[in-house]
Amino acid sequence: MINGSYKLGSQKINLEIEFSQSKNLNFENIFKKTGIRFIYRSSEKENSHTLAYEAGKKNLINIKENVESLIFLTQSPISTIPSSGSILHKDLKLSENCYVLDIIQGCSSFPYALNLATNLIKNKEFNNCLIICSETYTKNILKNDKTCLPIFSDAASSIFINRKTIPTIMSSIYLTDGKGHKNLCLDKKGDLYMNGIEVFTFTAEKVPFAVNELLRKANLKIKDIEYFIFHQASKIVLKTIQQKLEIPNEKFFNNIEFIGNTVSSTIPIGIIESIKNNKIPKKKPFLLMGFGVGYSLSGGIYKLD
Repeated sequence: MINGSYKLGSQKINLEIEFSQSKNLNFENIFKKTGIRFIYRSSEKENSHTLAYEAGKKNLINIKENVESLIFLTQSPISTIPSSGSILHKDLKLSENCYVLDIIQGCSSFPYALNLATNLIKNKEFNNCLIICSETYTKNILKNDKTCLPIFSDAASSIFINRKTIPTIMSSIYLTDGKGHKNLCLDKKGDLYMNGIEVFTFTAEKVPFAVNELLRKANLKIKDIEYFIFHQASKIVLKTIQQKLEIPNEKFFNNIEFIGNTVSSTIPIGIIESIKNNKIPKKKPFLLMGFGVGYSLSGGIYKLD
C-alpha cells in the first residue's frame, strides 16, 4: 500500500474563538460558506521547507529502499535559485543519483505529480518516487481578510510510490485557463488575493465537466467509482460538486472542517486518511481531482493493484 505522512503548521487556530475578538469577522456567517472550524498556521520558525522536511523525514522511516526521485510541490518556496527541491533533497540526505523536480501548480499540482511519477516509473526511468507538497499561504494573508483568512491552512504532506504501489491510471485530465490568473494571486504587496465568486464559478463549471470526461474515457459511471477525493477548497465548493454529480455521502471525502484548505496537500492528506480508514480498497476505481489557482485543474481515475 502507498506510504504517506503529513505535518500541519504548529499553531492550531479555533476560528470561532479568534473571530469572537473581531468586529469584522462573524464566525457563524463565514462557517456556513467555508465549513471550516480549525486552521493551522506555521510559526515564525516554520516555512514550506521545514514542514516539507518533517513530512518527508517521517515518511522515510517507513521506506526500506533508496529514494530515486523527489518531486517537490510548493507555491511558497524558500528559494528559486537554487530550487527549493534541491535544498530539500540535501536535508533529507537523498542519493546524488536522484531525479529532482519542482512543481508550482498549487491546488491542482498533486495529480500532475502523481501521474508524472507513475508514468516515469512504468517507463523505467526510476523505480520509486517521493512526492512532497508544502504550502504556507497564511504568511501572505492579511489579518482582516474575510476571504482568505478563514480558509487556508499551512501544511506539508509526503507520498511514496514504487513499482509495487503505483496506481493504474484508468483516465486522466488537465485543464488550464490563464485568463483567471488575477482571481487568485499574490498582489504587488505580496498579499494573497482571491476573488471568491470568480474562482467558485470556474470550479462549479469545470469540475463536473472534467469528472464526466474522466468517466467517459474510462467507460465508467459515477456508481462505479468506489471513492472520490477532491481538493478541499471550501464547504460550498464541495457541496456544489457533490450535488451536481450526485455522489453519495459515503463515497465522498470531506475533512475540511478540522484541517482547512491546505492547498497542494489536501489530496495526499485525503489519500492517507482514506487508506487508513479502508475507503480505497485494492482493484476498485477511485477518483482524485485538484483545481484552483491558475486557473488549473488536474485529476484522474485510478486503481491500486
